[in-house]
Order: sequence, then structure tokens, then C-alpha cells
Amino acid sequence: MNVIFIDDDEDLNFLQERMCSRCKAVNHYYVASSALQTLQYLSETSLAPDVIFVDINMPIMNGFQFIEEFERNYWHKFPDTQLYVLSSSVRSDDQRKSLEYRSVKDFLIKPLTEEQLLRICHQQVNSLQKG
Repeated sequence: MNVIFIDDDEDLNFLQERMCSRCKAVNHYYVASSALQTLQYLSETSLAPDVIFVDINMPIMNGFQFIEEFERNYWHKFPDTQLYVLSSSVRSDDQRKSLEYRSVKDFLIKPLTEEQLLRICHQQVNSLQKG
């Protein structure tokens, strides 16, 4: 699995990197502190991300803007990529809006656990095998 995390919280990013390095289901991971940094990475990589976790509330470009840009300019390049909104927001409007995007699989509350990561990786593998 190739996993991307996008969050402006450096402490959380450190924890997510550690979790990915321990998780046997994750072969490659990229952790970015901004959506713009991730868009740059996506424009340069040929390694398709299987899963992208994106926070909503970030400066310059928020998670919703990232999702819109991903769907408009990158989903054709990476059609099997599934996005998960990973947020500390408990607002039902944020959850509803997140799930309206075609590329978003689910809305999760921070922090992501290793069990959740494993479950998502296994679901993605099963989905790719069936498709």
C-alpha cells in the first residue's frame, strides 16, 4: 500500500510516520504538512497512492479545496485512489460535505489508529483485487 497523509499538525505527522513505518501493510508513505506540497508530489510521482488521508482545516488550501483539485486534475491519473477525510471536526456539516465528494470513501475522527489503518489497507487491497 502507498499511503499519503496531509495535515498541518507536525506532531500528528510524526506519529503518523511512526505508525506507517511499523505497519506491515504500508509499503510506501508520504507525509505532507500542506495540500499544496501534496499536489506538487502528485504532479511529480508515478507511484499511485492507494489511500490519501486529508485534514479539513489547513492554511492556504483546506482539505475540501485539495479534494476538489485532486478530483479535477489527478483522479484520472490515479483512478483507484481512495480519499479519507481525517479531521478533528465533529461538525455534521463537515462530515456531510466530505462524503459528497466522489473520491472520498469515509470521514474519520483524529487520531487514526493502527487498527483503522490496517482495516483501510485491507479493504483497499480487496477492492483492487475485485476490480
